[in-house]
Amino acid sequence: MPSHSEDMYKEIARRLQDWCTTSCRKYPWRERRDPYVILITELLLQRTRAETVAKSFEEIFSKYRTIEELASASSEELRGFFSKLGLLYRGERLREMAKVIVEKHGGRVPCDMGELLKIKGVGVYIASAVLNFGCGIPTPVVDKNVLRVLNRVFGVTRESKCREIISKLYRTGDSALIAFALIDLGAMVCVEPPRCKECPLSDICAKYPLRKEEWRMYRKVLRDERVLLEEQPVD
Repeated sequence: MPSHSEDMYKEIARRLQDWCTTSCRKYPWRERRDPYVILITELLLQRTRAETVAKSFEEIFSKYRTIEELASASSEELRGFFSKLGLLYRGERLREMAKVIVEKHGGRVPCDMGELLKIKGVGVYIASAVLNFGCGIPTPVVDKNVLRVLNRVFGVTRESKCREIISKLYRTGDSALIAFALIDLGAMVCVEPPRCKECPLSDICAKYPLRKEEWRMYRKVLRDERVLLEEQPVD
C-alpha cells in the first residue's frame, strides 16, 4: 500500500463527509445513537433488504422499546409479529440474544468488542457497527462495499489494512459520517462497473483494479472457548 500524507487523509475524510451530507441514504436507524437499536437493526438487516427493515423500524421499536421487553416476549407473540413484518424466524433469534444480554450484562448492550463477539450471531461487522454508530466509539466498519472502495483507492485487499486506513480517516472527522459514506459510496457509486464521474474521490483515486480473489475479511472463530478473529477469503 503506497504511503499517503496526513493532509491526503484529511482531504479524503472531508470529501466523504461532504458527500454523505447530501448523498448518503436516509434510514431511521442512522438517526439513532443507541446500541440496542443498532444491534437489533443490524441483525435484521442480515439477508434482508434495508427498505423492508426501514418500513417496519418504528413498529418494531415501539413494541419492543427495551431489550428487557424483547427478552420477555412469548414465542407465539414473536412469531406473529415478525411474520407480519416479513421477517419470519427473526424474533426467536433476537429474543435469545436479548436474554443473554439481560442475564450477562444487566440489560445493557456491551460497548466492548470482545463482549459483543461472545454473543451468538454477532460477528465483526455487527460488533463494529454497534460500537461506532451506537456507542460513539470510533471503530472501523468494513463490509464488501467498503473493501471495494478501498481496494480501488488504495490498492488494499485485506480488512486489517482497511481498518488501518479508516482509523486514519476518523482522526480528522466524524466517524459515523465517514463510515456511512464509505458504505454508501461502495453500494451506489463504486460498483461494477464504477460510476467514477459521480465519485467525490475520483481525482484522488488511484483506480487500482479489483483483486477480489485476494480479498480477505475477518471472521469470528471459536477455538477452545475463545473468540478469535481470522482473515478469510470473501464469499
